[in-house]
Parts: sequence; structure tokens; C-alpha cells
Amino acid sequence: MKKPITVSGLVQTGVIQDNLATNLPKFKGQSDFSNDIAIYISLEQIQPNPYQPRRIFSDVELQELATSITEIGLIQPIAVRKISEISYQIIAGERRFRAFKLLNKIEIPCVLFSCSDADMAVMAIAENVSRQDLSDYEIAKSIRNVESFFPSKTSLAESLGFQREDMYRYFSYDALPEFVIEKLETNPRLLSRNAAADIKRIFNKISSEHYELALSAFKEAFALLEAAEIDQTKIANFIALKVKRYSEGELLSVNNKKEEFFINNKKIGHFFSSHKGVEVKIAVGVLSYEKTEELKEILNNFLNSSSSQS
Repeated sequence: MKKPITVSGLVQTGVIQDNLATNLPKFKGQSDFSNDIAIYISLEQIQPNPYQPRRIFSDVELQELATSITEIGLIQPIAVRKISEISYQIIAGERRFRAFKLLNKIEIPCVLFSCSDADMAVMAIAENVSRQDLSDYEIAKSIRNVESFFPSKTSLAESLGFQREDMYRYFSYDALPEFVIEKLETNPRLLSRNAAADIKRIFNKISSEHYELALSAFKEAFALLEAAEIDQTKIANFIALKVKRYSEGELLSVNNKKEEFFINNKKIGHFFSSHKGVEVKIAVGVLSYEKTEELKEILNNFLNSSSSQS
């Protein structure tokens, strides 16, 4: 069973009053869940939490949860608030709600609470943030959703239990180009808050005349990240190095390029260039020992000649 969560600084804040549920207890956390006061509500009458930070729900995990519910039942009801005479919103427990839908259930045990929008927003983060599979990008979007409920970023950080400095790392996503945000919307795990903060720091240091150059380098690095050819922690240095090389009059970049060698329509090797360097590969048996030594000598002479000219 999950450890009880209590959110500080929000209970009875009165940010938004729910006139439909004034006699109900205020929702303070998962320690308030109780089967003794659960009521059954039709799944069709229940809406997801609009502040839910999770962008992706694992089909495998939902199926495992559904199987567990089938075998031992629902250990803890979900928490909801009433938003009209016939509809409710989930405060906490969307995974359980989705598992019930997966099982084609008609209704689900619920505990009814009075809950402000601020409480709902923060609880949605609190319920999910401790889970390892929730990405930094999802948390960042959720923090932005609740920001307006707080008088300052300091009070927001305190209520969420974050160090203020760490919370600002989540805000780094706001400085990223649109093409990155579009990618994160479909794959939020691509970039951590620390990597985003490092990239933002690099762009803050780059002059306006080099911005387009840095952006081009960022696009190249991000393509390598998606292809699993570079670690996200290396992207900031990748951008900085590209700009530095260009400013020093060196070659801006080496595009990923692969050319294959053929003899009599049979592939015998390839030439490949990338940010990591240049690779020439020839299959075993194609070159004799003498030809191999001759090729090595040619390469050595070429590299020495290029080095002396630079």
C-alpha cells in the first residue's frame, strides 16, 4: 500500500469554493481514504483530474492493476469531488479508474470530498511525483498548471516539497525551442530537467549572432538523442563545442553520412562520418596483407599532410 501523502499549505485555503459540496470534508491526502464511507458511482459520470500530470499511462501496468483488482478487489477507493448534480471529477486514483474501465466495470467505489482547484492540482502532482515512471517534463507542466494558485514561487516550492533551486530546473523547459516541446509531448522522457537546465544555460551565454548556429547544432544533437547515439547529458556540450569550433574558423559540423563500398555489386565495406569521427570498414579477405599496409600508408600520409597544413 502506498505511503499516505498530506499536502501542506492548501487545505481550507478557500481559493475556489465548491458550493455543491460544502458539507463534505476537505481532501487532505490519501490518509483520508476509507472504505467505510465509500459510495458507488457510475464510471460514465466521472471525469479525469484536469490537472493530471501523467501524459502516458502504461498499458502493461494498467493490465497488471486490473488483474490485481480482479483477484483481490480494490483495496482503496478513489477520491472524487462533485462538479454538478450528475458528474464528478477525480481528485486522486486515475490509474484505478482506468483499470476499472479496462475491466468493463459499470461503477467504482469513491469517497466524496470538497476540494478546491488548487488542492486538486497539487494532489495530482503529489500522488504521481514519487513514482519513478513520471517524467520531469510531465512534472514541469503540472507545476505551471498550479503556479497561479500561489502568491510566489517560494510558497509554491514549499507546498510541493521542492527545493526552490530544483523547481527552477523544471521551468527550464519553457526556454526550449518549439520543435523540442513537440517531441516531448509524445515522448516526455527524452529530456530530464537537468539536461534542459544545462541547454538553457548554454543558450543564455550564446550571442545573438550565433543563435541560429546553436539552434542548428541543437537540432543535430536532438536527432542523435532520438537515435540513441548521444546521451542527453552531452547535448549542452555538443552545442557549445559546435559554436566554439565555428567561431574559431573550424568546420561547423560533420553530418552523419554513410557510403558503402561495392565490388561487382557486392558490398565489401563502408565509410561513415559523424560527430564521433570517421570510420572506414572493409570486410575480411577483401584486401591482402600488402594492400592493407599500402592503405595504411596512404592514410598516414594524408593525415600528416592535413595536420601540417592546419
